Amino acid sequence: MTAQSKALFSFLPKAISDQLLLDRDPHGNVQVSKIDTERLLILLLRDELDVRTQDGTYKGSFLPQAHFFGYEGRCALPSNFDSQYCYALGLNAAVLIREGATGYMSCVKNLHERDFNKWTAAGCPLPTMMNVERRKGKDVPVIKKALVELEGPNFLAYAAVRDKWAVLDCYRSPGPIQFKGPYSDAVNFLVAPPPIEVLVKDTEDHEAFELSQGAFRRHVTNLSELSAARIKDPTEIPDTLESNNYGIVAIKKYKPYTKLVSAKIDEQMPHLKDYTQASYFVEIQDKVMLDNDIHYDDPVMARLNSEFHHFEPKHKFLKIAVIYLGQQSPGGNNVIDGLLRFQRQRGNVELVGFVHGLAGLMNEDLTAINEETF
Repeated sequence: MTAQSKALFSFLPKAISDQLLLDRDPHGNVQVSKIDTERLLILLLRDELDVRTQDGTYKGSFLPQAHFFGYEGRCALPSNFDSQYCYALGLNAAVLIREGATGYMSCVKNLHERDFNKWTAAGCPLPTMMNVERRKGKDVPVIKKALVELEGPNFLAYAAVRDKWAVLDCYRSPGPIQFKGPYSDAVNFLVAPPPIEVLVKDTEDHEAFELSQGAFRRHVTNLSELSAARIKDPTEIPDTLESNNYGIVAIKKYKPYTKLVSAKIDEQMPHLKDYTQASYFVEIQDKVMLDNDIHYDDPVMARLNSEFHHFEPKHKFLKIAVIYLGQQSPGGNNVIDGLLRFQRQRGNVELVGFVHGLAGLMNEDLTAINEETF
């Protein structure tokens, strides 16, 4: 390592540096999605607060909770386009098999046509997509990586607005995708790239709005047709949660299968640690079940449940802060929606958010989260 890289590696919490050393993918790339980057900030903050506690400058309690919205958290049900496209690919693949066309990839062309009857089914020979690359000292045929086309319509559209996007909170959340209703027949930009003039006008509208209202405020211009419709459709909450009639209970024992998994459980869930042999996991259950006199053969599980039943004084003041690291997502908005409902149910809860994510944390730029600002 260079001196700078070594200093950075040594600075990172052990949980993060261990993940940087995980096996790489078949192409030799670091598996970034398996690194808890969202927890890095939590670990560093915890270390700093420990120092301040020892110095007597901090007397609070820090109970962070991270949510990683990876591939599963960012996606939704398939759209009508997704469903029609995948059905066509599968049926076409079956026809290729029936006709004995070995070594072909199922392809469907003319996807930009909104009428799927105008799509064209085809078979693409795999060798035409391959080139020879040197891997581990041997020449092997591989499918060439799809790189960004710098002269393609998507990149040109991005290049026309990226200078303003660098400083503007400029996006329009499409909202959850669905089979019917507003936006259900939309296709993605890989199929139908956005017209540059439309993207430039949208960006200019966002810029004018931010200059006139302040960056944190939202407006209908930030919402897609679907998002605007979904605002009027309240989220249904299970009765157990809606009535605030729930509790936490330890339910089972799990023995980690690798040292890395064991270390991650110990680091992220210290209350559930059972010496070095196993860890206990929890779930939310209805209080009616919890109030029954439950006897546990496992003394550790009995102790954990006793602690969970008396985990939090009912009227203890709570201050909950929310920070978005990365783009906002429908899943993140649901978390805040749940926190607002929790605030109404419980009372004595202050809910705040950091404006512009990490920048807000560093600048101590907080704002109250309530129905209006949400």
